[in-house]
This record gives sequence, structure tokens and C-alpha cells, in this order.
Amino acid sequence: MRQDRRNLLIGLGATPLAFAAGMPAGSAQTAPRIGVVADFPNPSAFETGDLLWPKRKGAIVPRTRSLQAAPSQDGRAWEAARQQMLADPAAAGLTPEVAARLGAMSYQEFERVYFSASAAEAPPSAPRPGTRSATAIRQPISVGHVGLIDLDAGGVPYVVEATPTRPDGSPAGVIRSPYAEWLKRYTNIQVWHGRLRDLDADARRRVLVVARSQLGKPYDFFNFDLSDDRGFYCSKLVWFCAWRGAQIAADDNPDPRRGNRFPPWFAPKTLINARRVALLHNPGEY
Repeated sequence: MRQDRRNLLIGLGATPLAFAAGMPAGSAQTAPRIGVVADFPNPSAFETGDLLWPKRKGAIVPRTRSLQAAPSQDGRAWEAARQQMLADPAAAGLTPEVAARLGAMSYQEFERVYFSASAAEAPPSAPRPGTRSATAIRQPISVGHVGLIDLDAGGVPYVVEATPTRPDGSPAGVIRSPYAEWLKRYTNIQVWHGRLRDLDADARRRVLVVARSQLGKPYDFFNFDLSDDRGFYCSKLVWFCAWRGAQIAADDNPDPRRGNRFPPWFAPKTLINARRVALLHNPGEY
């Protein structure tokens, strides 16, 4: 996974799939073959407050999977952050039960759990997980990510997202980037485009007003309170902005204190499978 896995930073999978730079912005406009869904959404369909999920083409965001791998740089960084958090679970907002389960969790199990979404959370229109062939099982695991679309006064799309590092490796947090530049961070990817249901344009704009007000906030994967605005990971940022801007829980769970249950994370895959999300561009199983 190279840069995307490195960018997990504290293990944490809520970052962009920034694998390798160099995708031309124009590649998003390439016309698909007849009967084939394009890899990229049409930017002319974007509205402020919409959502984007990038994923490496052919990669798997697992619902369930057993991973056997040598410790990676990402895994070591995640382990260090986990130990720091477990040194004071109460300050991290964890119940003793959740802290105990996190204490016994490996990085490999984290990957499996964090990128899972239960079948009950998936709407009928969502891609359903199927039996994968031996070839598919050998495909790389993908790191989930989600960002918010923000159209400027001239209709130029930007992406607001929470990410630990920029493509050059410098610290990031909540940042806003032109969509064309955002695409250039990736290679060989597909992008899903969605919209929160039952919200009018004004409500979606209010979601982005909240998102813009978080620019510059730090990346913090181990802050499990979705209503705490001191730090964000990608899907927490979306949940928080919808909660604060439109008074809805994106996953229909109004409890923001996810450290009271296990797993405590709100994952990009959970969001893409939420009932409240309408997929407007769906190039395949996420």
C-alpha cells in the first residue's frame, strides 16, 4: 500500500489512499467504454456537501479477513499510539471493557475490524460482499478514506478532509484542496461519489460551513468522541459536520461517544453503506 499505509500514521486508516503522485487531473474525464462504469464521477454532478471515497483499483476494503503480515512501519506507529492511549483510558473516553479489548488487539485485527461494515448497515442498493476467488483474496488491502466536496463561488470543486500527512510527508490535519490537485495524489484508483439523503442544498451547505470552520484542526484517530472537535480522522469529520450542520447522525446512531462500545471507530466503509447515503457514482464494490 506504500504511501496510503504509511499515511495511516497512527495506524489508522482514516487517511487518503495517497499511493503515488502523478494522476493527471484530466484522467477523471476519460469517457468509459459502453456498458462500463467510469472509474471517476463526473465533477459537473458535484454539489457542496457531497462525499467522495477513493480506493485503489482492484483493492479490497475488508468486511472480514484474517491477515498475517510482518510488523510494518504503520503497525509500529499504531502500536506506539495505542499504548499511549491505554496508559490513561479514562482520559481517552474508553470504558474499561473497550480499553481491555483494545489492549488485546493486534494491528492486523485493527485492519480487519476498522474497515468492516455489517450487512445490516448496508442499504439494498449497496454492493454486497460475495465469495472472492483465490486471485481476489491475494489482492491488496485498501485503506478507506472519505472527504467532503466544497464548491467555490465559481463552481470549482475542492475537497475538505482530515488526513495526518500531506503528500510530501508534512503534518496535515483538516485541510482543503482543489479536487484536481487531490486527484493527482493518487494513481490507479476509483472514486465513489455520494450524497446525504433527505437534506436540501441549504442543509448540505451548512455541513460545509462546519467543515470549513474545522480547517487547521489536528488529525486525531484516537479521539473516539464524534462530537469532540479538538481533532478528527476522515470519517469522524463527516459525521461531526453532518451532526453539527444538519442535526443528523450520518449512520443513524445519535450517540457520539463511540468509546463506550466496540469497535469505537466510525469507518469510511460504515458511512458508504449507511442508509442515509445515496451513491451517485458507484464503480463497484467498495
